[in-house]
Amino acid sequence: MKKFILSFFSVILLSGCAIFEQSGPIHIKIHDSENETIKEVSQHIEGTKELYDSVVVAADSTLVISYKVKHLYRFEMKSIEKKMKNWLEEKYPEKEIVLSSDYKIFIELFEFSDQWNKGNLNEKDALDEVEKIIQLKKEMT
Repeated sequence: MKKFILSFFSVILLSGCAIFEQSGPIHIKIHDSENETIKEVSQHIEGTKELYDSVVVAADSTLVISYKVKHLYRFEMKSIEKKMKNWLEEKYPEKEIVLSSDYKIFIELFEFSDQWNKGNLNEKDALDEVEKIIQLKKEMT
């Protein structure tokens, strides 16, 4: 009976760890004119050693970026966000920058990307959904 309980809890523990797997960077452009922006931001994020996963959405005059910070760099989150924000504002002064390391925002953007890639959203609905995520981010701060 002890072996059964031990193996049961081992399976539960190991399956719980699968939730935190890296999903890889996701980049979404609502308009085709944002190709270069997405490419530059993606390369910058992928070149940042402190980050390991991101979702980048370029919509109209807005860039919404959510990222995950590697565990070793969790104490430096404010400085990481400040560096990212400064770089983005310098590179894209005409765009509204929404930057978040919050996991809830990451999940919302991930679900949005899934809906967008499946073709379940048209351009107007996608822009509305991005605006809802931006409002959620503003409510959290």
